[in-house]
Amino acid sequence: MNSDHLRALAAAVDHGTFDAAADSLRISGSAFSQRIRALERHIGQPLLRRTVPVSATDAGEHLLRLARQSIALEDETLSALGVGRTGRTPMPVAVNADSLETWFLGVLQRAATWDDVALTVHAEDQAHTATLLREGTVMGAVTATPEPVSGCVAVPLGTMRYHPVATRFLAELHADSLGRPDLTRMPVVNYGPRDSLQHRVLAHAALGSPPHHVIPSVAGYLHAVTRGLGWGMLPASQISDTVAAGTHPDLMVLPTLDSVDVPLFWQRWSSGPGSLDRLTEAVLSCADAMR
Repeated sequence: MNSDHLRALAAAVDHGTFDAAADSLRISGSAFSQRIRALERHIGQPLLRRTVPVSATDAGEHLLRLARQSIALEDETLSALGVGRTGRTPMPVAVNADSLETWFLGVLQRAATWDDVALTVHAEDQAHTATLLREGTVMGAVTATPEPVSGCVAVPLGTMRYHPVATRFLAELHADSLGRPDLTRMPVVNYGPRDSLQHRVLAHAALGSPPHHVIPSVAGYLHAVTRGLGWGMLPASQISDTVAAGTHPDLMVLPTLDSVDVPLFWQRWSSGPGSLDRLTEAVLSCADAMR
Protein backbone atom coordinates (compact mmCIF):
# COMPACT_ATOMS: atom_id res chain seq x y z
CA MET A 1 0.00 0.00 0.00
CA ASN A 2 1.45 3.37 -1.05
CA SER A 3 2.68 5.30 2.00
CA ASP A 4 2.00 8.63 0.27
CA HIS A 5 -1.65 7.64 -0.01
CA LEU A 6 -1.76 6.69 3.68
CA ARG A 7 -0.19 10.03 4.63
CA ALA A 8 -2.87 11.80 2.62
CA LEU A 9 -5.62 9.92 4.49
CA ALA A 10 -4.18 10.86 7.88
CA ALA A 11 -3.59 14.47 6.83
CA ALA A 12 -7.19 14.88 5.65
CA VAL A 13 -8.57 13.81 9.04
CA ASP A 14 -5.97 15.79 11.01
CA HIS A 15 -6.38 19.07 9.13
CA GLY A 16 -10.09 18.93 8.38
CA THR A 17 -10.05 20.01 4.73
CA PHE A 18 -8.35 18.77 1.57
CA ASP A 19 -6.74 22.16 0.95
CA ALA A 20 -5.20 22.34 4.43
CA ALA A 21 -4.06 18.71 4.19
CA ALA A 22 -2.48 19.33 0.79
CA ASP A 23 -0.64 22.35 2.19
CA SER A 24 0.68 20.26 5.09
CA LEU A 25 2.12 17.74 2.62
CA ARG A 26 3.38 20.52 0.32
CA ILE A 27 1.54 19.22 -2.73
CA SER A 28 -1.17 20.70 -4.92
CA GLY A 29 -4.85 20.23 -4.18
CA SER A 30 -5.33 18.16 -7.33
CA ALA A 31 -2.41 15.89 -6.46
CA PHE A 32 -3.85 15.40 -2.99
CA SER A 33 -7.29 14.49 -4.35
CA GLN A 34 -5.70 12.00 -6.73
CA ARG A 35 -3.98 10.25 -3.81
CA ILE A 36 -7.25 9.91 -1.89
CA ARG A 37 -9.11 8.64 -4.96
CA ALA A 38 -6.35 6.13 -5.71
CA LEU A 39 -6.49 4.81 -2.15
CA GLU A 40 -10.29 4.53 -2.26
CA ARG A 41 -10.09 2.67 -5.58
CA HIS A 42 -7.56 0.28 -4.05
CA ILE A 43 -9.77 -0.39 -1.01
CA GLY A 44 -12.94 -0.45 -3.08
CA GLN A 45 -15.05 1.87 -0.92
CA PRO A 46 -15.19 5.48 0.32
CA LEU A 47 -12.76 6.25 3.14
CA LEU A 48 -13.59 9.91 3.81
CA ARG A 49 -16.76 11.93 4.18
CA ARG A 50 -16.31 15.15 2.20
CA THR A 51 -17.70 17.30 4.99
CA VAL A 52 -16.20 20.24 6.87
CA PRO A 53 -14.33 19.08 8.77
CA VAL A 54 -13.46 15.95 6.82
CA SER A 55 -14.23 12.74 8.73
CA ALA A 56 -13.41 9.09 8.18
CA THR A 57 -16.02 6.52 7.20
CA ASP A 58 -16.16 3.25 9.12
CA ALA A 59 -13.74 1.74 6.58
CA GLY A 60 -11.60 4.86 6.80
CA GLU A 61 -11.32 4.54 10.58
CA HIS A 62 -9.99 1.00 10.25
CA LEU A 63 -7.45 2.10 7.66
CA LEU A 64 -6.53 5.25 9.57
CA ARG A 65 -4.96 3.30 12.42
CA LEU A 66 -2.90 1.30 9.93
CA ALA A 67 -1.91 4.56 8.23
CA ARG A 68 -0.68 6.14 11.45
CA GLN A 69 1.21 3.01 12.47
CA SER A 70 2.86 2.74 9.07
CA ILE A 71 3.79 6.43 9.01
CA ALA A 72 5.27 6.34 12.51
CA LEU A 73 7.32 3.21 11.82
CA GLU A 74 8.52 4.50 8.45
CA ASP A 75 9.54 7.89 9.83
CA GLU A 76 11.37 6.35 12.80
CA THR A 77 13.25 3.91 10.56
CA LEU A 78 14.27 6.55 8.03
CA SER A 79 15.35 8.89 10.80
CA ALA A 80 17.55 6.14 12.29
CA LEU A 81 19.11 5.64 8.86
CA GLY A 82 19.73 9.36 8.52
CA VAL A 83 17.42 9.81 5.55
CA GLY A 84 13.93 11.17 5.06
CA ARG A 85 12.33 13.04 7.89
CA THR A 86 14.66 13.84 10.77
CA GLY A 87 12.24 15.74 12.99
CA ARG A 88 10.26 14.55 15.98
CA THR A 89 7.83 11.64 15.72
CA PRO A 90 4.24 12.81 16.31
CA MET A 91 2.81 11.07 19.40
CA PRO A 92 -0.96 11.65 19.79
CA VAL A 93 -2.44 10.28 23.03
CA ALA A 94 -5.76 10.59 24.84
CA VAL A 95 -5.87 11.24 28.59
CA ASN A 96 -8.80 11.88 30.89
CA ALA A 97 -8.72 15.42 32.26
CA ASP A 98 -8.30 14.47 35.93
CA SER A 99 -5.28 12.29 35.17
CA LEU A 100 -3.82 15.05 33.00
CA GLU A 101 -4.00 17.43 35.97
CA THR A 102 -2.56 14.95 38.49
CA TRP A 103 -0.34 11.88 37.99
CA PHE A 104 0.11 12.28 34.20
CA LEU A 105 2.11 15.45 34.88
CA GLY A 106 4.99 13.10 35.68
CA VAL A 107 4.78 11.70 32.15
CA LEU A 108 5.00 15.20 30.70
CA GLN A 109 8.04 15.89 32.86
CA ARG A 110 9.80 12.82 31.47
CA ALA A 111 8.77 13.68 27.91
CA ALA A 112 10.49 17.05 28.33
CA THR A 113 13.82 15.18 28.13
CA TRP A 114 12.98 13.46 24.82
CA ASP A 115 14.22 15.17 21.65
CA ASP A 116 12.58 12.80 19.15
CA VAL A 117 8.88 13.02 20.10
CA ALA A 118 6.20 15.69 19.66
CA LEU A 119 3.28 14.98 22.02
CA THR A 120 -0.30 15.87 21.17
CA VAL A 121 -2.59 15.23 24.14
CA HIS A 122 -6.35 14.93 23.64
CA ALA A 123 -8.21 15.61 26.91
CA GLU A 124 -11.38 13.51 27.09
CA ASP A 125 -13.52 11.72 29.67
CA GLN A 126 -12.07 8.33 30.61
CA ALA A 127 -15.20 6.62 29.32
CA HIS A 128 -14.60 8.03 25.82
CA THR A 129 -10.82 8.04 25.31
CA ALA A 130 -10.92 4.51 23.87
CA THR A 131 -13.08 5.88 21.05
CA LEU A 132 -10.18 8.07 19.88
CA LEU A 133 -7.95 4.99 19.89
CA ARG A 134 -10.53 2.98 17.97
CA GLU A 135 -10.83 5.76 15.39
CA GLY A 136 -7.07 5.83 14.89
CA THR A 137 -6.76 9.38 16.18
CA VAL A 138 -4.29 8.45 18.94
CA MET A 139 -1.57 5.85 19.54
CA GLY A 140 -2.38 5.33 23.20
CA ALA A 141 -5.08 6.24 25.69
CA VAL A 142 -5.73 6.36 29.42
CA THR A 143 -9.19 4.83 29.55
CA ALA A 144 -11.76 3.19 31.81
CA THR A 145 -12.29 0.49 29.16
CA PRO A 146 -10.50 -2.77 30.06
CA GLU A 147 -11.31 -4.61 26.82
CA PRO A 148 -8.50 -3.98 24.30
CA VAL A 149 -9.43 -2.10 21.17
CA SER A 150 -8.71 -4.18 18.06
CA GLY A 151 -4.99 -4.06 17.33
CA CYS A 152 -4.17 -2.77 20.82
CA VAL A 153 -3.09 -4.07 24.22
CA ALA A 154 -4.51 -2.96 27.57
CA VAL A 155 -2.60 -2.74 30.87
CA PRO A 156 -4.17 -1.87 34.27
CA LEU A 157 -2.90 1.42 35.70
CA GLY A 158 -4.66 1.60 39.04
CA THR A 159 -7.74 3.26 40.46
CA MET A 160 -8.72 6.90 40.87
CA ARG A 161 -10.97 7.41 43.90
CA TYR A 162 -13.47 10.28 43.83
CA HIS A 163 -15.19 11.76 46.90
CA PRO A 164 -18.42 13.85 46.97
CA VAL A 165 -17.12 17.13 48.37
CA ALA A 166 -18.89 20.35 49.34
CA THR A 167 -18.16 23.41 51.44
CA ARG A 168 -19.62 23.36 54.94
CA PHE A 169 -21.23 26.72 54.16
CA LEU A 170 -23.11 25.22 51.18
CA ALA A 171 -24.24 22.23 53.26
CA GLU A 172 -25.56 24.51 56.02
CA LEU A 173 -27.26 26.77 53.47
CA HIS A 174 -29.22 23.79 52.10
CA ALA A 175 -29.85 21.98 55.39
CA ASP A 176 -33.18 20.30 56.06
CA SER A 177 -35.19 20.58 59.30
CA LEU A 178 -32.85 18.10 60.98
CA GLY A 179 -29.72 20.01 59.96
CA ARG A 180 -28.69 17.51 57.27
CA PRO A 181 -27.71 18.60 53.73
CA ASP A 182 -30.77 18.46 51.50
CA LEU A 183 -29.24 17.04 48.33
CA THR A 184 -32.47 17.44 46.38
CA ARG A 185 -31.92 21.21 46.55
CA MET A 186 -28.15 21.57 46.85
CA PRO A 187 -26.59 22.45 43.46
CA VAL A 188 -24.17 20.03 41.84
CA VAL A 189 -21.22 20.92 39.60
CA ASN A 190 -20.64 18.89 36.43
CA TYR A 191 -17.49 19.01 34.32
CA GLY A 192 -19.35 18.65 31.03
CA PRO A 193 -22.01 16.64 29.20
CA ARG A 194 -19.86 13.49 29.30
CA ASP A 195 -19.10 13.74 33.01
CA SER A 196 -21.28 10.99 34.47
CA LEU A 197 -19.82 10.64 37.98
CA GLN A 198 -22.26 12.98 39.73
CA HIS A 199 -25.21 11.49 37.81
CA ARG A 200 -24.19 7.97 38.87
CA VAL A 201 -23.96 8.96 42.53
CA LEU A 202 -27.28 10.81 42.44
CA ALA A 203 -29.01 7.91 40.68
CA HIS A 204 -27.69 5.42 43.22
CA ALA A 205 -29.01 7.59 46.05
CA ALA A 206 -32.34 8.12 44.20
CA LEU A 207 -32.07 11.89 44.60
CA GLY A 208 -33.49 12.96 41.28
CA SER A 209 -31.98 15.92 39.44
CA PRO A 210 -31.02 18.91 41.60
CA PRO A 211 -29.85 22.20 40.04
CA HIS A 212 -26.50 21.83 38.33
CA HIS A 213 -23.70 24.04 37.06
CA VAL A 214 -21.26 23.12 34.26
CA ILE A 215 -17.58 24.11 34.58
CA PRO A 216 -15.52 22.53 31.74
CA SER A 217 -12.11 23.11 33.30
CA VAL A 218 -10.36 20.91 35.85
CA ALA A 219 -8.90 23.86 37.74
CA GLY A 220 -12.16 25.81 37.42
CA TYR A 221 -14.14 22.78 38.57
CA LEU A 222 -11.97 22.38 41.65
CA HIS A 223 -12.37 26.06 42.52
CA ALA A 224 -16.13 25.94 41.91
CA VAL A 225 -16.56 23.07 44.38
CA THR A 226 -14.14 24.35 47.03
CA ARG A 227 -15.66 27.85 46.90
CA GLY A 228 -19.23 26.67 47.33
CA LEU A 229 -20.83 26.88 43.89
CA GLY A 230 -22.05 23.31 44.30
CA TRP A 231 -20.88 19.87 45.38
CA GLY A 232 -18.89 17.64 43.09
CA MET A 233 -16.81 14.48 42.83
CA LEU A 234 -13.15 15.33 43.41
CA PRO A 235 -10.18 12.97 42.98
CA ALA A 236 -8.62 11.96 46.30
CA SER A 237 -5.33 13.43 45.10
CA GLN A 238 -6.93 16.90 44.89
CA ILE A 239 -8.19 17.06 48.47
CA SER A 240 -6.27 17.06 51.74
CA ASP A 241 -6.32 14.24 54.28
CA THR A 242 -8.26 16.50 56.64
CA VAL A 243 -11.17 16.65 54.19
CA ALA A 244 -11.38 12.85 54.01
CA ALA A 245 -11.04 12.65 57.81
CA GLY A 246 -13.82 15.18 58.39
CA THR A 247 -11.62 17.69 60.22
CA HIS A 248 -11.19 20.33 57.51
CA PRO A 249 -12.64 23.67 58.66
CA ASP A 250 -14.24 24.58 55.32
CA LEU A 251 -14.74 21.40 53.26
CA MET A 252 -16.52 18.13 53.92
CA VAL A 253 -17.23 14.79 52.27
CA LEU A 254 -21.01 14.46 52.04
CA PRO A 255 -21.78 11.48 54.29
CA THR A 256 -24.94 10.32 52.52
CA LEU A 257 -23.29 9.96 49.11
CA ASP A 258 -20.92 7.23 47.91
CA SER A 259 -17.31 7.63 46.93
CA VAL A 260 -16.51 6.12 43.54
CA ASP A 261 -13.49 4.12 42.41
CA VAL A 262 -12.67 4.42 38.71
CA PRO A 263 -10.23 1.75 37.41
CA LEU A 264 -7.99 3.10 34.66
CA PHE A 265 -6.14 1.27 31.90
CA TRP A 266 -3.45 2.17 29.39
CA GLN A 267 -4.35 1.02 25.90
CA ARG A 268 -1.84 1.38 23.08
CA TRP A 269 -1.08 0.01 19.65
CA SER A 270 0.25 -3.54 19.90
CA SER A 271 2.95 -2.54 17.40
CA GLY A 272 4.40 0.89 16.94
CA PRO A 273 7.58 2.97 17.05
CA GLY A 274 10.10 2.56 19.85
CA SER A 275 9.09 5.94 21.21
CA LEU A 276 5.66 4.46 22.01
CA ASP A 277 7.37 1.81 24.16
CA ARG A 278 9.20 4.58 26.00
CA LEU A 279 5.99 6.50 26.53
CA THR A 280 4.32 3.34 27.85
CA GLU A 281 7.12 2.83 30.38
CA ALA A 282 6.66 6.42 31.60
CA VAL A 283 2.87 6.03 31.88
CA LEU A 284 3.10 2.80 33.87
CA SER A 285 5.75 4.26 36.19
CA CYS A 286 3.96 7.53 36.87
CA ALA A 287 0.59 5.80 37.38
CA ASP A 288 2.01 4.45 40.64
CA ALA A 289 1.04 7.84 42.12
CA MET A 290 -2.61 6.70 41.99
CA ARG A 291 -1.99 3.66 44.17
